[in-house]
Amino acid sequence: MTATEHPTTPLVRRRTVIIGAAAGLVTGALSTTVAFAAPVYSPVPKLPYEISRADTRTTRRGKLPYEAVDVSIAGDRTRIFVPHATPPGQKTSVGVLWLYHANGSDYTSIDGAYKYGAELAVDRGAVVVCPNYGGSLWTSQPSLTAQVNASKYMSAVWKIGVSFLRANSGGGSLMTYAYGRRMVPALRGMYLANATYDMEDLYDRDPRVPPVYGNSRSAMLATNPAALPQSSWSGARMKVVASQLDVLVPPDRHGVALANRARPVASDVIVQYHNEGHTVPGWTQEDMITTFAGWLDV
Repeated sequence: MTATEHPTTPLVRRRTVIIGAAAGLVTGALSTTVAFAAPVYSPVPKLPYEISRADTRTTRRGKLPYEAVDVSIAGDRTRIFVPHATPPGQKTSVGVLWLYHANGSDYTSIDGAYKYGAELAVDRGAVVVCPNYGGSLWTSQPSLTAQVNASKYMSAVWKIGVSFLRANSGGGSLMTYAYGRRMVPALRGMYLANATYDMEDLYDRDPRVPPVYGNSRSAMLATNPAALPQSSWSGARMKVVASQLDVLVPPDRHGVALANRARPVASDVIVQYHNEGHTVPGWTQEDMITTFAGWLDV
């Protein structure tokens, strides 16, 4: 077990992420326009429950082709970046990057806040997925149901060898709960950027939260990631990027609180501070990929 604290400026580790038979990673950049399904599907066939797809795109950094496909998973709109190198139906395992959008955002965040990082993952052969998770509903039952359905869908379409998770801001609560409860297949690690964790803190401070749980404190507590037993983090790998200037998501109640709870039993816990308040630093996109690369061989 290792636990490290980093200064504000991230360390740049020069590693090549090899994604193949057992693993895959992603980062990317997308155009925000999604057209109706293109008539030519090229190496990526029509996906189950596909709604639409953009014209074939190429990543900004690697200039590799991929498809941006919208599907409906039991009614939950989901956008998936599918590299031409990683179509469905392969016998070899693939890596999947799961994105958790911030409160007030939706599945199109893969084309927005996560755009650059998602294409970096695509460059490494990973499939990138951003469900809507029922909307901005934290860890309420609709979001948990959407997570279960998304996990079943992705596992049916691809042979998943490794999963990495990334959340900004309000997406952190669902992500950490899904990780702690092992609701995503082949988990290898997660990355929190100014991300939430303790729903009880949010329930008491944010008037938007109680109605989502039917104004039931007990319902909120039942799915609060902060209420999970410490054993939930056994063997976990996580990086927390946080700011002591963040008044919306105070790190001592959220990311840093999770790191402190997980550290005695986790495999790797990294905390790195910045001074941009609740703004997610741009360097987290590449740092996410570098961090995940370091967890591929362990």
